[in-house]
Amino acid sequence: MNGMLRSIANQAVALGEDMAEGIVLEHEPRTVEERLTYLEQVLKQHTISLDSIYTIIKDTQKNNKEACEQAAHLDHEIEVNRSDNKIPVGTRLKGLTKGVPFWCMVRSDGFYVGITRYESLSAAAEGVSGVRRSGWTFWKFDAGKHEGRSVKEVYREGK
Repeated sequence: MNGMLRSIANQAVALGEDMAEGIVLEHEPRTVEERLTYLEQVLKQHTISLDSIYTIIKDTQKNNKEACEQAAHLDHEIEVNRSDNKIPVGTRLKGLTKGVPFWCMVRSDGFYVGITRYESLSAAAEGVSGVRRSGWTFWKFDAGKHEGRSVKEVYREGK
């Protein structure tokens, strides 16, 4: 392998850690199977990232006035549904793992990161980070008066 490829192949992101830098593997993938497994993991992460970026770009094409009205509506819906722990359809959440931002859209039939559907926030968080974690603490609101706050913070504050 050339130097650059060897450097990339020797890094893997620490699962469960929210950091931009990778850690050095104990050994360089030697067999074809080890290399393929590593490349499949990298490809999966890039695919999820691209799906997420596509979704956010598509959403930002909306006009700003409409986005402000929608954020105000979602803020109201959050307050109304807080006691039922129900996140309003149309809410966009943001999660950060390994230094990479991901966006999750709440729809009537599930939680979507890009075009990938998940049954729960925790499943979506695990899908993007590669490790089990609470979706309620991982995902944060991306707009409105709750921007930057986790779902858990917003839904548990009034209880």
